[in-house]
Amino acid sequence: MLPVLQDSWSRLQPALRERAGAAAYDAWLAGLRPVLLERGTVYLEADNRLAADRVRSLFAPLLQDLLSQDIGTRLAVEVQVREAKAFDALEVSPQQPVVDDSNRTAWLVLKSLGGGRPLPANLFCFHGPSGVGKTFLLRWWREQVEGPRRPGAGGGSRVMWFDLPALLLAFQSVHHEGRVDGLRDELCQARPLVLDEFHRIAGKPQLQKFVLAVLRAREAAAQPTLLATRWHPHEIRDLEPTLASSCLAGFVAAIDRPGPLARLRYLRALEGAPSRNGRAAQVESLAQQAKGGYPELRAAWAQQRGAHLPPKYLELIDPGRVFTRLRDRVAERFGVPATELPGKRQGRAVSRARKALAWLCLQNGLSGSEVGRFLGGRTRAAVSYMAISLQQELATSPELRQQLEDLQ
Repeated sequence: MLPVLQDSWSRLQPALRERAGAAAYDAWLAGLRPVLLERGTVYLEADNRLAADRVRSLFAPLLQDLLSQDIGTRLAVEVQVREAKAFDALEVSPQQPVVDDSNRTAWLVLKSLGGGRPLPANLFCFHGPSGVGKTFLLRWWREQVEGPRRPGAGGGSRVMWFDLPALLLAFQSVHHEGRVDGLRDELCQARPLVLDEFHRIAGKPQLQKFVLAVLRAREAAAQPTLLATRWHPHEIRDLEPTLASSCLAGFVAAIDRPGPLARLRYLRALEGAPSRNGRAAQVESLAQQAKGGYPELRAAWAQQRGAHLPPKYLELIDPGRVFTRLRDRVAERFGVPATELPGKRQGRAVSRARKALAWLCLQNGLSGSEVGRFLGGRTRAAVSYMAISLQQELATSPELRQQLEDLQ
């Protein structure tokens, strides 16, 4: 549809100039550029905020009429501001999430939490399909809450973070040893708590009973509890009704797949500078064609680029940068040289740090083969074994959990 929109926009320029007036056209409309046409909406870009505001307030009906007549169907017009920052400097990461109508409510709530503003609840449930950035948003929020990472720093502001598989392992371990109260006390500390992949609690009645007790104990706490789940609590299979009711008693917000402007911004950030000139048309066309969540967008972009990827990756798509960042943090936290982690040395301290590094890399989205390659050519099976071994240690050691929770 982008070529159709571009052809229509070119044809409309004389009529637009005549109906708006030459002076107004030159001042406000000549710099507009069409970037997307989707679901009956034309998305235009203006050079700056002033021009975008003026076009919205004075010329939106004119633009809608002309575009609708030319294309043959009723269209709405949205005007956005061209990013002021160079596209190769744009960042798409947990530190700079993409925000649009699909996730703005969740982002605003988390921003309010990060800023310490009072909210009417202390339980928050965010639900949406896989790949829409739920975990990214929560990691961004954690960065706002905790501030700059200081290895070894403690404090009540540190966020406790469990994904459900890890929580299940911990619960099974303490249940077997009769130490369930200790794990419940750990989760009820006066610190924020995140339970990621909450939908995986489906069909686990004992764990559901335990989590319900934790949520009830945290109801009066000043620190928030945040749940991220693929489905709305009512849609989680075999969820105990009382637990579902507790989830719904808090604030519930949906996070949907990225809309057209979010897709465009994300792909421009991946592309870098060429998205503003040499490959602008290809990037805009891909933003219109590609569907799904951010992983699907990234895959479609990488496939389109083929072997000609830009030399400067963003961390989001460069596993080497993710590995290096985590390697340095683990080395400092465990007190071992970073150069020994990919090596063959098997001392207790180095071995434990290496397992922690492998687990953290997998938690941050690297594949087993990527982690193995960076860890001195180890196999994917070896990486999987290291991660499983560390998870077993985490299940029985609150100290190790606290040691690792702020390294991600």
